[in-house]
This record gives sequence, C-alpha cells and structure tokens, in this order.
Amino acid sequence: MSRGIQRIFQLVYLSGLVFSLAGLLSYVGCSKAVLKKRPVLEKTWTCDKEADDAMLREDYEAGILLHQGFLEKEPANGLAWYHLGYAYGQMENHVKEILHYEKAIDLGFKQDGIFFNLGMAYGELNQIEESIGAFKRALDINPDSADNRFGLAIAYQRSVADKLAEKEFLEALNLDPAHVDARLYLSILYADMGELQKASEHLRKILEINPSHRGAREFLERIETE
Repeated sequence: MSRGIQRIFQLVYLSGLVFSLAGLLSYVGCSKAVLKKRPVLEKTWTCDKEADDAMLREDYEAGILLHQGFLEKEPANGLAWYHLGYAYGQMENHVKEILHYEKAIDLGFKQDGIFFNLGMAYGELNQIEESIGAFKRALDINPDSADNRFGLAIAYQRSVADKLAEKEFLEALNLDPAHVDARLYLSILYADMGELQKASEHLRKILEINPSHRGAREFLERIETE
C-alpha cells in the first residue's frame, strides 16, 4: 500500500446553533480511508503484501500483527511503520499511532500524507499546537494540496482561530472548488460565527455538486428554520 491513507475529524459542535454533527458527518464518510496518489519518494519503500492486504480489507488487528512480524525482519522500513501507525489509529489508539508515525519519519519516510495523518492524530488527542505543526509540515512538502489546507483549517477551527480557519478553507477551495468536505466544514464555521448566509451559500454549492448529499441538505434546512 504505497498511497497515503487519510481521514477527517469525526465530530464538531456548533456553539451558535447548538447543532450536533455526529449524524451529519457520517454522510461525509469521515471514518473511511481516502486513498490518494502521492509524490514518489527519493527512497523506494516496499511493504509486505499480506500485511497490506489485511489493511485494505480493514482487518486492522491482523494488519498490526502482520506489520509487526514484517518489521522484525525489516526494522528500518519507514513505510511499514507508517502503515502500522495508521492501523493503530483505526483502532482508536492514537498514542501508538503517533509514536509509529514519528518512527517512520525518523527513518526518512517524509511524505506529506504522513504529516497529514499525524496532524489528525494529534487533533484526536486535542493536542492542537502539535496538530497545527504537523499540517504545516505537510504543506511545506506539498503546498498545492487542498487536503493539506483542509487539515490545517480544521486544526485552526478546533483552536477557535476562526479567521485563520476561514483563510485555509478558502485556500483549499481555491485549489479544489469541488472539495465537498472543505465546503461543509466552512459552512459549519460560518454558522458558528453567526454568518448564516455564507453558510447557506456553501451548503447550496455542495448540493449543486452532489444533490444527494443528505448531510448538507439537513444542515441547510436547520439553518433556514433559524
């Protein structure tokens, strides 16, 4: 598995509308892996196929055991440490997730995807400054990634740095106008800031892109009843 695996935060609350997004965000697929092509690394990393197959079928317990066995033979394989960290993250063990990402980085695995996931993992532990730092490292490597901008925006949103979050969401949308998740979280930010018209505009844009997006439709209906 030579492509980065990413995820987005699973829960945010609006202080303004007192609107729980647990249900809404389930429509975005926030707990599902997103596989993206990544730039080729200077060093070629190869992981164990059986271990990677377990990850692809989302058997993370087997993935952990198989990657651990593989690393006994190849302890300097940064890609395997990255995959092992991801598996721990999917098992909600974010402390081990971070430790294994850091090990991969120390071994030279410095793809922007690992810093994206590291930022997400720190966010899960509410270590916001570390999360922001990780996303900035991802952007240093790949400044043209809408996902990296999106991740940094979420970290700022969590730290209640609204203007910084807004800036990064807009940068993400400038890079990828069809980035539905960025539009959804930006609409959440605007609603929280009391700018319901702006929130509605982005929700309508989501529905233009994906008319069946149930979460955006329900959120828009809630705003329009305010």
